[in-house]
Amino acid sequence: MDRKVALVLGGLVLGAAFALATGRVRAQGTAQSVLTPRWEQDCEQTHGVDEARAVAKARGESGWELVALDAGVMCFKRLAPAPPKPAEPWPGY
Repeated sequence: MDRKVALVLGGLVLGAAFALATGRVRAQGTAQSVLTPRWEQDCEQTHGVDEARAVAKARGESGWELVALDAGVMCFKRLAPAPPKPAEPWPGY
């Protein structure tokens, strides 16, 4: 019986060591969602090259990036502002 317990514990220790060595251990609720960028998108219809040039210039100066252009519709994206951090919970004195 002691040999079975030792084998199981040894397997658990080896498995944990392997997981730590390969970086496969993750806590729930990792920071991945915090590190994933959030984007704003907006599209605008333009009529002609001069108007498209003016729209692209104005949007570029505001931090927008042109990502698509089709039949005069220009679509832009930019990083969305970070969502506000939740307020500290009231301690309830």
